[in-house]
Amino acid sequence: MENKASIGLLAGLIGLLMGCSSYHPKAINDATVQQQDTATAEQLNIQAAQIKHPYLKAVFFNIKDGLSPDEAAILAVLRNPELRAVRDRHGVANAQLLQAGLLPNPRLFYNFAAPSGGLDGGKVNGYGLALEWEITSLITQSNKIAGATSEQQAVDLQIAWQEWQIAQAANTAVYRLVVYEKQEALLEEIDQRLEENRVRLQQAADLGLVTELDRVAASTAKNAVDVRLQAVMQQKNQQQQRLNRALGLKPYDKINLQQTIELSDSSSMPTYDELIRSLSNRRLDLLALQQGYQNQEEQLHIAVLQQFPKISIGFTQSKNNSNYYTVGAGIAVSLPIFDQNQGAIALASATRQQLFDEYNNRVFQAKADIAEFLVTISALNKQVEAVNHAIPDLETLVNTYKAAIEHRQIDVLNYYTSWNNWTDKRVELLTLQLQLVEARIALEIATGMFHLPADLSKGTR
Repeated sequence: MENKASIGLLAGLIGLLMGCSSYHPKAINDATVQQQDTATAEQLNIQAAQIKHPYLKAVFFNIKDGLSPDEAAILAVLRNPELRAVRDRHGVANAQLLQAGLLPNPRLFYNFAAPSGGLDGGKVNGYGLALEWEITSLITQSNKIAGATSEQQAVDLQIAWQEWQIAQAANTAVYRLVVYEKQEALLEEIDQRLEENRVRLQQAADLGLVTELDRVAASTAKNAVDVRLQAVMQQKNQQQQRLNRALGLKPYDKINLQQTIELSDSSSMPTYDELIRSLSNRRLDLLALQQGYQNQEEQLHIAVLQQFPKISIGFTQSKNNSNYYTVGAGIAVSLPIFDQNQGAIALASATRQQLFDEYNNRVFQAKADIAEFLVTISALNKQVEAVNHAIPDLETLVNTYKAAIEHRQIDVLNYYTSWNNWTDKRVELLTLQLQLVEARIALEIATGMFHLPADLSKGTR
């Protein structure tokens, strides 16, 4: 009976100590995947108004007037499928923090001994019951919790950094699409005029009113614009696909852009010294690396502490076959003769040095990028200014040639050459304006600022 009671006690303890978590299957198929992408416009508006991010600010969507670059940035953060997988790392980090705070379970031992032969007269069934726990786990618990907390913060910062990267990619994609649409409209307008001119000259050539050279020159000019138009249309279609991917849309979904999106002719930037000031406390990836390094500091500390012997204490109760009861206590100590945790300490130390060097390199690269982007923006400002000055002169030249050619005062080739030069400059201006936008966005990423002001004393968004 006593033996049965002991077994019952053991079973009860095991049942009591077992967790209550249960398994729930989650299927992966087209239906479950489709459920991830069912947010309505109203739901997106609510999410956009409640967004919490170190850089991005809440916005209210008004899709009726088209999508703005800022709206595209927020929409990408809300809908991009890549970010859903990235955000799952937050749950993993939370689980690791939970695990770090748990102490090791005590261990329960039970054995049973029944007489099986020989002189068993008067003998009874015996048993042994022991409970022990490793007390040295308390030594490293605070370090484990501190390390897991730093890792959780590092993961959250990395998630925010990747969200911002994708937001800025969507922002850039909108500007590129705007430029390609403007270039397409410009080339279509010129193409239509050249086609009308080509038809008119073809009819005149058939009547012998113009030379073959005039007809061929008009046709060649039209064909040249056709080639450029097709290239721009291809770029626009490719950029539309990239924007759809960033926004988590289907490949052939079409989203209209705001018609009031403007391209700047110049960008006034803060100085290099202003931009690098507090850089390591502003850029999310650098902050994440700092937290990762702090976690590694704790891991090294844990590895050093774990070189000391593990100590377990316990209590025992037993009954032998002579019906003799004993109660006692015990202690178990591991002997660090061969393994003194040298490998773990060396690995943790090397990893800490690697993170230290990686952080220093990231800071160096960030400062170098900032300097390079400032040089690029300064050069683009000058190029845009030069092209803006050249366009009116080229337009005047085209109009002058047009009037002169009607009186047969110049070679027709000069007229079409001047027209092509004028077109080239107008297209080039749009390209330079796009490059200026891209350089500014790249500088925002490098500095960890959103919407850089010309004067940092005015603050940033």
